[in-house]
Amino acid sequence: MAKSSNSQIYDLIGTITDERSFVETLTLVQGKSSLLEPAGEGVVSGFATINDIQVGIFANNFEVMSGSIGKKSAKKISKCVEDAIKMNVPIIGILDTSGARFAEGIKAMEGYGGIIKAMNLAFGKIPTIIVLKGNCYGMASYVSACCDCCLAFEGARLATSSPLILASVAKADEAKVGTAEVHSKESGIVSAVVKDGDDLKRKITDILGYLLEPETESADDANRVCVSLKGDSKIEEVIDEVFDKGSFFELKAAYAREAKVGFARLNGISVGVVANNSAVNDKLTAKGARKIADFLTTCISFSLPIVNLVDCAGAENNLAAENDSLIRDISDMMYCYNAAENAKISVIVGKAIGLGYVAFSSKRTVDYTIAWESAYVGLLDSVAAADLIYADEIAKAADKEKAEREFAKEYAEENGSATTVAESGYIDNVILPSLTRQYLIAATMMYGAKR
Repeated sequence: MAKSSNSQIYDLIGTITDERSFVETLTLVQGKSSLLEPAGEGVVSGFATINDIQVGIFANNFEVMSGSIGKKSAKKISKCVEDAIKMNVPIIGILDTSGARFAEGIKAMEGYGGIIKAMNLAFGKIPTIIVLKGNCYGMASYVSACCDCCLAFEGARLATSSPLILASVAKADEAKVGTAEVHSKESGIVSAVVKDGDDLKRKITDILGYLLEPETESADDANRVCVSLKGDSKIEEVIDEVFDKGSFFELKAAYAREAKVGFARLNGISVGVVANNSAVNDKLTAKGARKIADFLTTCISFSLPIVNLVDCAGAENNLAAENDSLIRDISDMMYCYNAAENAKISVIVGKAIGLGYVAFSSKRTVDYTIAWESAYVGLLDSVAAADLIYADEIAKAADKEKAEREFAKEYAEENGSATTVAESGYIDNVILPSLTRQYLIAATMMYGAKR
């Protein structure tokens, strides 16, 4: 690997790849500029292995013309992505650029078109990972969303324009515009934040492992009983107990926290996990639906079984959400579920009310549904149902709150208990929480043949 005097980007590539495995391509390509003619065009591209997995890599070198992208550098990036598609290997892009080379005008814009098209064609065919190393401004910012996972260093900045301009227009603090923290919490573009090159390598290795190794040897016991699980266990404890110990890799953890998504393993089998975190919000929001839909797209691309841990009381109920993107985002999410041919397994660990049942648990949507014996399934919350059905009786009661509670309990037992719903054929089995792991492993092995 030939290094220039500007070797910082080579050092990072050396950190995340196996020793001496990086083979650079189009090393001496250069365009013509009134400023200078940099060899390599400020882009490093080539192929390497990461833990023996072959990958394609392209990276901006910010020390060459601020990592700006012109016709030749764009072509170099596009060629790397196109070659990765042909070779059927993952592509990793490291972005650190101030944007387009203005002096090249429309040629630079045409180059961006080629980059985005190449990434769009790669998505769904090969694993695609974008890394935000430093600045990523202008048209290059859109590349960050053309991937399965976007990782960002803590000091990275992502913006469609200069943060100074955006802050000025919005009268905001420029230092807080486009940061990795903002895009991990607010926009949901950043899947995870990394501390250094070693942390980046670990996360890339984990992601590629889940996507490219559908089955591995598991050190965990397939018959382990989850003795600590109860009807009121927090979703974090459910995830920790049910899946192979230490295997859950959460994505976009800070974004739309009522929905948890990530990869995990069940007896060594790689699966996609979608879980409702009712401790944050028992209603699904537009952002939560968007987060789930994006994750499902990756699961579909790589045929991962999908495991739903359901505790959802429906969609958020307010006019602002209705007038915004709620309906469209939830519709897109349900389309992903219904279009997926993957194995789809649901465990109702709490509530499955209205949309919570239709989207995540319905026999029309998933292959196999089980419920904890404490689960509640229904069209309406039991209190809302009692208020509707027994309105007159509650109104006449001396203690209206007590009457409401009693009627709600009666309605839940008669109509919404997991056993009652299972008797109607809409749930495959009602189980003790402690047996969840065994049932999930058996269902994953049985329906995983759909892959």
